[in-house]
Amino acid sequence: MINTRTSSMSKDLLNGLRISMAAEHASFEMKEQTPAAQIHKTAQDNNLQAVKSIGRSGDHQIILTAEKALLINELRLYGNSPGMKSSLRAALQDLELADKHTEIVKDPKRYAELNELFQRPKNRRGGLPYDEARQFFSSHNTRLLNLDRSRLSETEKKTINARRSNIRVAELAYIALQQKALGIEPKKDKGRDREMSR
Repeated sequence: MINTRTSSMSKDLLNGLRISMAAEHASFEMKEQTPAAQIHKTAQDNNLQAVKSIGRSGDHQIILTAEKALLINELRLYGNSPGMKSSLRAALQDLELADKHTEIVKDPKRYAELNELFQRPKNRRGGLPYDEARQFFSSHNTRLLNLDRSRLSETEKKTINARRSNIRVAELAYIALQQKALGIEPKKDKGRDREMSR
């Protein structure tokens, strides 16, 4: 038998939540119409265009440098929980390792030696080492994808998608460097394209 007092209290609590959600949404809509919100929107649009321009450069080194700047900015200005700070710090550490591998892969002799250390199937993708640079591209794509699923403005979501696209450009450039270093003929990786577009 349902306790009517408990049932009544539950309804009151849920009604209170519905009212507060409606009020929060109304205040958000009002806030978005203020001059300050419009200035903020323009700044976000400019940020989006800057990220897209960096991606269009096709230069994976510039893309990684820009992504590092974005991560540092997020950590410094918006890291407001232990979990978020930890995730951003991990991303920065992974990016540093990816940057080191970018230097190693440019030296075919050094990269051939590294290639010998990545022989187990789980440590290879498409016949190439799934090294710390490749691992960064994959994990960072997932990190950005998770951000895209959170409550952000439309422009912020577009910026996240542009960053994911840039990471894919950098990854493809890195794979080309791996192939060149190891003397492997380039080939299409359609499965990976589908994975990055999810």
